[in-house]
Amino acid sequence: MMHLKILVAATILLAAVTSSPVSGGRDAGIAAYHRNDYPAALKELIPDAQTGDAKAQYYMGLLYARGHGVGKDPAAAAAWFRKSADQGNPEAQFDLGHLYRSGSGVPQDDATAVIWWRKAADRGQTFAQSSLAEMYLDGKGVERDLVQAYKWTILAEPRTQQRRINWNSFEARSIARMMKPGELAKAQKLVKKWLNTRR
Repeated sequence: MMHLKILVAATILLAAVTSSPVSGGRDAGIAAYHRNDYPAALKELIPDAQTGDAKAQYYMGLLYARGHGVGKDPAAAAAWFRKSADQGNPEAQFDLGHLYRSGSGVPQDDATAVIWWRKAADRGQTFAQSSLAEMYLDGKGVERDLVQAYKWTILAEPRTQQRRINWNSFEARSIARMMKPGELAKAQKLVKKWLNTRR
């Protein structure tokens, strides 16, 4: 009789555990996001995002920026990106910079876009490196600087990410033709220094 009671109790407990919903948290939310199940992503991400998880906050920003599972809200996207960016998430830093560049959800401000892109670029985020190169080339949000434009252009190259520097990309050659004597060597030295500090 005692064995029967234990068996019944174990069966009830097992049924309760397997039938009650268990939150998967951030990782489940990210997986749901990537399979386009945005309501599930939102449900899973919110608790971790609210308690300060930078990755969950970043994906919350994406949901609001793109209007997935929620109404499109650039200001809410910016708020979530900022929370994540303040913790050093380079993807959030890049996306926050993009919002400042376009003036979407935040006041348009090229200088602030440059600040966030530089933070992300310093962490190796290639889109931020490319965007920063354009800002230096065009003198937007920062003084025009061909050395910096060249440096970030080279660092954004896919081959450079694999430690095989491509000095002859079309973009790099275009910038090099505009440089004064000595600037190209200076820029190449900066590229090598940046790569050496990240080994």
